[in-house]
Amino acid sequence: MHGIHIFVGTFDNFFDNKYFIYIIYITTVREMKICVVMFYDDNIKSYGKINYEINKKYCEKYNLELILSNNKKLDNRHPAWERLPLLLDNISNFDYLIWIDADAFFYNDANNIIDIINNNSHVNFIFSIDITNSTASNNVNTGIFIVKNCQYSIDFLNRWLYDEDLYKNNHYPLWWDQGVLIDMFDQNILNIKENSLQIAYGILQHFYENDKLIKTYVYHLAGRNESTRYEESKKYFNKLNGI
Repeated sequence: MHGIHIFVGTFDNFFDNKYFIYIIYITTVREMKICVVMFYDDNIKSYGKINYEINKKYCEKYNLELILSNNKKLDNRHPAWERLPLLLDNISNFDYLIWIDADAFFYNDANNIIDIINNNSHVNFIFSIDITNSTASNNVNTGIFIVKNCQYSIDFLNRWLYDEDLYKNNHYPLWWDQGVLIDMFDQNILNIKENSLQIAYGILQHFYENDKLIKTYVYHLAGRNESTRYEESKKYFNKLNGI
């Protein structure tokens, strides 16, 4: 609760000429600042820019901010790693950040993702479980995840990004930073299991047209080739815009 205002005044009692003080409390509650964050470079621009426009409409609908970066900071790593410095650069300006991959878009008729945040405000990270055919024991998928602005989150993001031992000993190197995250769950580094929530596959995101639940938030075109990603994204963009 923020900004309590007090108004003090008097009124005259007609019968006994007594005066009374009355106080009106007007309270305001600050809305959370929540931002969706994306990154893409020229290699995936064909579908990245389409999904940015789709996500922009979703953000406008629910009064979320949206940040897009094309500025690569980690020259010696796969572009998937760019999410981490981008999140660290912006976390102090918001209450929550929502990461979404460039090959993913919000369904415009999905519920407000703030509901997920409000229902799970006790945790610092909210992840989506990967599709069930994953071989990892803690099979999180980083196509979309939510980060609370707090010191724990900053410390965890820094460890995820800069721990050279984790980077060099990634048990799932083909999944880049996601592989390191799974290792961090396996070892429960910084007690991540106690500081996060893993939501069942199909709620935050789904990968295929035939496994969408009624209230899925995001269509993530994980593992598809560039042509399929472009065509699927363009198809939804056209539908959204009545084309």
